[in-house]
This record gives sequence, structure tokens and C-alpha cells, in this order.
Amino acid sequence: MAEGTQEEHLKRTSLPAKMISRKEVSIWAILKNCIGKDLSKITMPVILNEPLSFLQRLCEYMEYAGLLTIAAQKETAEERMAHVAAFAVSALASNWDRLGKPFNPLLGETYELQRDGYRIVCEQVSHHPPVSAFHAESPDFKFHGSINPKLKFWGKSVEIQPKGVVTLEFPKWNEAYTWTNVNCCVHNIIVGKLWIEQYGSMEITNHSTGHVALLTFKSSGSAAKNLHRVEGFVQDENKKKLFFLYGKWTEFIKCCPAENYESYLREGNKKNGEKDFTDSPDGTPKKMFSKLHSFKLNSFRSLSIQDNDNGPPPEIEGDIPKSESAYSLDIPNSTLMWSCKARPENSDEICSHKICGTMTSARLLQYMANFISLFLCESYTYVYEDTRKK
Repeated sequence: MAEGTQEEHLKRTSLPAKMISRKEVSIWAILKNCIGKDLSKITMPVILNEPLSFLQRLCEYMEYAGLLTIAAQKETAEERMAHVAAFAVSALASNWDRLGKPFNPLLGETYELQRDGYRIVCEQVSHHPPVSAFHAESPDFKFHGSINPKLKFWGKSVEIQPKGVVTLEFPKWNEAYTWTNVNCCVHNIIVGKLWIEQYGSMEITNHSTGHVALLTFKSSGSAAKNLHRVEGFVQDENKKKLFFLYGKWTEFIKCCPAENYESYLREGNKKNGEKDFTDSPDGTPKKMFSKLHSFKLNSFRSLSIQDNDNGPPPEIEGDIPKSESAYSLDIPNSTLMWSCKARPENSDEICSHKICGTMTSARLLQYMANFISLFLCESYTYVYEDTRKK
């Protein structure tokens, strides 16, 4: 590097422009004729976009890739599955309060990123329907898949269905895991403050050992106290429950042995004068400890990924539902698997990049030093002015 040019090539830590106010934009005027339609085929005003390509958003999935490195070092299949489940949940954290739409990649557009001991390449492999493929790898794992996002407008909300299966491989253990992400819903499209939630069932399968993680992302439609809550079990090949996972996809995930969870429920039922669940025919509690806010073991017996296709959760009138912190759910002998990093103080102002991280993933993805442009292929995301100059 030539002397005196170091400042020119420093990585930037924020975008150069503040977010433009969207208060004057009538989303209803745009969407009123689109009820039930696939919004991926509808042209939207550019003010609703954030200055990122969808390929760059895919890379944000890897923000907590360190969980995969930890998982690959665990000696037992159930421990590896618990960390993989935590990673699958953590990958959704950047979506919270993320209301801007990324730009649709052009056919053949690519994006590459290398950091934190891994590298990832993404490519837009289909335009109609839009399909984005990615492949990430490190010395400990390989992670790849494709996403075909579907957006539907239901009158008061917009539902995003991330169609596509992702695959994780641990070469050291000769293991392959697959899962599909849950649906996302943006509420209060017409009236009120926009807010987002993830909901549905996620089934993570270890095809080598038969271990499964069954996770339920709670919808706030039935009770505001369930907002952002995630709960589920790690099971072995014989469907024996080994670990209980719980928390919020916006905050943290904890893990405890399944017997500790059941003991916690049993003690709670006794304190509240309720019947011991061991007397029930199927060995599950009829009522749950009030501090767990209606966690139900029965909800995990019929989990199916197809459940995510049944439309958005019931609408809640008014503002964002209030929910107490999930940290109140502290089951004995629980281990903190993942916690969300703090967001930048000015994340509300800088192009709505409300990403988990002191130096946000979105800003790092958007950085391009001037000299790098000399080595980019013509299909690279940064070549396009709509994202590069913002």
C-alpha cells in the first residue's frame, strides 16, 4: 500500500447516509390490490428497500458461525445437535425490527465474503422464480443451500416464506444436518407500528445418527407473552428426549437436560397444587408451571414443516405485543448456548440496519475499499449502483 493512502482503504463502520423516512409512503396504496398474491413479482418503490442485495442478507446467516465451530468439536451427537439448533435460531436474530426489503439480485449476480475463519459465496441461480444459492465452508464445517423466498399479503400483514432446505456437514464426524427456516410475518401494514415475528415449526435432522431437534417458534397471536419465544427438544434416534431448548430468537437460547425440565415442571405443579404429570396416561403434564407461560410438551409430538404453509398467525390489534423477558425462564442446570450481541446505538438512523453486533454485519457486508473494485467480476453485487452508492 502506498504511503499516505491508508485512510482511503480503511473499512467503514457506518453507511454514508441516514435512513430516509418512510412515514409519507402509503404501503396500503401499494398493496391493496395484492391480497393473496406473491409479492416477489410486484414492483415496489425503492424507498422500501435497504441498500443491500438479498445475497448479502444471506451472508448475515453466518454472523454466529462460531457456534458451528464449537459444535464440530463436541464429542457426542446430542451436544452437536444442541449447538446446531442454537445456530439455526441465532441466524434469525438479525431479522428483528428489520423492515426494509433487500434488492432482488440479478440473474447470475454473485457475492463473496471471507471472515472469522470461514468463507461464503452466494449466487442468484434463477430469476423466475427467484432462487439464491450459497455455499459456506471452514476447516470444521460445510454449510450450503438455496432459498426461494415467497412474499404474500394477507390484508393486515405480509408473510415471508423462505422456501428451501439448508444443509450442514461436519466432515470430522461424517454427519449431515438439514432443516427449513420458519416463516416470518410483518404486522400492522395498514395501521399501527410495523413489527415482525417468526413462527412455525423447525425440524433439524441428523441424517447420520438419527438425532432430531424439534423447535417451535411461538406465535404471539394466541398470547402476547409468547412473543419471540422458542422451545423444543433434542431427541435421539429412538425419540427419547435428551435436551430441552428454550429462549427467544431475539435474545438467547438456553439448554438443559430433559429430566431437569420435567423435574422443574413437577415441582411447579406441586407448588400450585396441580396433579403430578407422571400420573397422566402419556407421561406428560396436563398443566404447566405458570412461569413457563404455557410451555406444552404435547406441541412437539406432531411437528411438521408443512405447518408453516397454513397462512400467517392471527392478527393482534394495535401496537407491538408486550412480553416480559424470557430470562425469567431459568431452569436449573441450564447452559447458555447463544446470546444476541448488542446493536449499535444509532441503528435506527443508519438505513434501518438493526443488526446484532457492535460492528454490524450489514455495514461490514456493504463496505468496499476503492482498490477492491479493480479485482471484482462483473457479476459481483458491489458493481450495481443501487446498492454500492448508498
